Amino acid sequence: MTFQKWLKANSGKTYGDAIDAYYEIKRTAKQGQTVIGKQFEYNTYIRDFFADNKGASLDDAIRCWKYKKSLKGQNKYERSDLKVLEW
Repeated sequence: MTFQKWLKANSGKTYGDAIDAYYEIKRTAKQGQTVIGKQFEYNTYIRDFFADNKGASLDDAIRCWKYKKSLKGQNKYERSDLKVLEW
């Protein structure tokens, strides 16, 4: 996603510039958490779920996401979402 944004913003650059930018983006991504776009609520939710629940399964994360999505309001992960796993 970041590289695609770079390509869009730098349409006049050379392939060499694009390759350099790609490797720089990859290098900096390894140093920290990448930013997930606002429109990707599911990805953000799943990442936040696993950050708070080490060793949990993807099935658990998806169950919590589906529960959260069924509620009114924002779709950000909250520890209280785990109650759906107790049912």
